[in-house]
Amino acid sequence: MAKKKKIKKTNEERILDQHGVDYQETDFDWLKLGESALAQAEAEGIPAKSILKTIVLQANGSGRDYLVICLPLEYEIDLKIVAAELGKKQVHLADNKKLVQITGYVHGANTPIGISFKQGFPIYFDERIKDFPEVSVSAGKVGRSVRVNQKELVKLVKGKYLKVQK
Repeated sequence: MAKKKKIKKTNEERILDQHGVDYQETDFDWLKLGESALAQAEAEGIPAKSILKTIVLQANGSGRDYLVICLPLEYEIDLKIVAAELGKKQVHLADNKKLVQITGYVHGANTPIGISFKQGFPIYFDERIKDFPEVSVSAGKVGRSVRVNQKELVKLVKGKYLKVQK
């Protein structure tokens, strides 16, 4: 009889364990599957708008003023609204080529859990996710996610809700 291969936990899953936050491991490969991944999630009973992407922004052109926005995959950010909401002169996307240096994660693996604990960057969530009791975020590895209680996640990463689009 073959032994079942145990999946090694990510650092983010260990952080959730240490803080007593329940989660469900999921595989969700938006980068490879795109829109069909959302359809697959919907078929499994997971609302597509509850699956979040993690966007790293740089404010005021400063190499030290980074922040993170988490919002549903299919939504966009209005950078002018975000800047106004945060009282910043301007915000723009962080340099994708330097993401590993900035956050410690490759594109597609950025997660509010790890970034909050490793980098201490402020974490903001699109206010439109308040209606979802559970959300999915990256588990720190491309294609791997965790499904967690939305309010517990926001509390864990000391997050705040923010208007990110009209």
